[in-house]
Amino acid sequence: MYNIKVQRLLNMLDKAFEGPVIPMKEWDTKIIPKTIKGILKKYNLQGTLDTENPINCDDDLADTFFKAGWELALELGMYCEDTERVIRITEDELLEAVRDYPDQLILGEGQDQVIMKPRRPESSCKPLVASSLGIVCSEENYLPLVQGIVKYPKLVDVLHGPTLATVFGRTIRSGTPYETLMGNYESHLKHEALWRAGRPGMACTGVAGAVTEYGHLGGAPVVAGRGNVTMSLCPVEMKCTFSNFHRVIQGLNFGHKLRVGAFSYIGGYAGPPEGAALACVANDLLIPTVMQSDYTSSYVYDIQLFGNCGRKAVWANSVSIQAISRNTGFMRNKIVNETAGPCTEMFMYESAVGLMNHSVSGASKTTQPRSAGGRYTDYITPVECWWSGDVFKSCAGMTRKDANELAKKLLPKYEEKILTPDKGQSLTECFDLQKQQPKPHYVELFNRVRNELIDLGMPLDKAFGDWYMGMTGKGRSIVL
Repeated sequence: MYNIKVQRLLNMLDKAFEGPVIPMKEWDTKIIPKTIKGILKKYNLQGTLDTENPINCDDDLADTFFKAGWELALELGMYCEDTERVIRITEDELLEAVRDYPDQLILGEGQDQVIMKPRRPESSCKPLVASSLGIVCSEENYLPLVQGIVKYPKLVDVLHGPTLATVFGRTIRSGTPYETLMGNYESHLKHEALWRAGRPGMACTGVAGAVTEYGHLGGAPVVAGRGNVTMSLCPVEMKCTFSNFHRVIQGLNFGHKLRVGAFSYIGGYAGPPEGAALACVANDLLIPTVMQSDYTSSYVYDIQLFGNCGRKAVWANSVSIQAISRNTGFMRNKIVNETAGPCTEMFMYESAVGLMNHSVSGASKTTQPRSAGGRYTDYITPVECWWSGDVFKSCAGMTRKDANELAKKLLPKYEEKILTPDKGQSLTECFDLQKQQPKPHYVELFNRVRNELIDLGMPLDKAFGDWYMGMTGKGRSIVL
């Protein structure tokens, strides 16, 4: 399969040098808005946003978004920023990507090996969880924090990891040798943390701190093979860069699975929630075709709210995930962007709504959390990662109707505060790194909110939550 992927990737790279030339400003401000608006109108998708029912339950609507997204992908293709040319794809190439797509992906090795599978809406198949998103943490906290994140195999399946604030005490500057060194350093630290946690075969996803390809190129050799994943994120909207190609080719060289993602912004070039959902569907079709990804990591983000836990983004993510889930076997990693920080009720509500939505809509994997919107250093603890895994996996098999009713009860508990979210507490304020357990006040808050959600109908197991939070004594770890 390596040779096939390389040949197809080279064909796409050729198109990046041979496709029609378009100034990037014209692509962003004219072509994207005009084309999306026209296709929304053609398929009668304008005004389909339903804020009163934030989780879509209409199969026909999801299928219409799929048809419209298919047309958008074929009409526009992907724009290469470096050559200012368009990589146009044919319908045969898109059909080939659908036809040749794997029916499962194996990540990791040994007792830490996990299998990712395609999921349809309301599937009872358990999705996978990667933790955490690249929230910046202090260099001295990195090892014990990561060790805590991955300690429970039933909650976290893949290590993505936080981002280092410094490398050997030096400030990391993107695109410089500092970043190349950081990539290697972060990857070695991940291996040590996994060894300490007793999970040496756990799959790792790229280099969390790699802002450019340099950090990835520095770290990829350390995590070669063994079911690891290369990550490459494309610019908005429906664009790519040579940096994306660099990462993908390096990932292929080292035998990695390829996770390539993109973002679609409500209030950006794609326009309203319907436009962002449509662009997201097109990205989920284009990325496996152009970038040869094993799975995509695209999602809708609301620029106004600096996250995607508001009604508009919840709806847009639900309908775009369902569009692909119902009509292809593509596997996708979908992300929830919380705005509140650790040790807050608001964070737990945001992640509960977002992850429940993605689970019942058919996502195969998530990477979580983005506590406090990723704005502050050391504002992440293992608890948010465990909670994300608990919700995402527990909601597998839940109906969209039940999830929608629950979302309508939970959204009023936090949505008015999204623009001024609760900052919460830093890592050391609410989590004991030495004992690898949350501090008592965090346990109390967590238990109270979790029990409330159980009473409201979220299918969580109370005894399991007590266990991993250490309230029964069995979830506690040995002192470091």
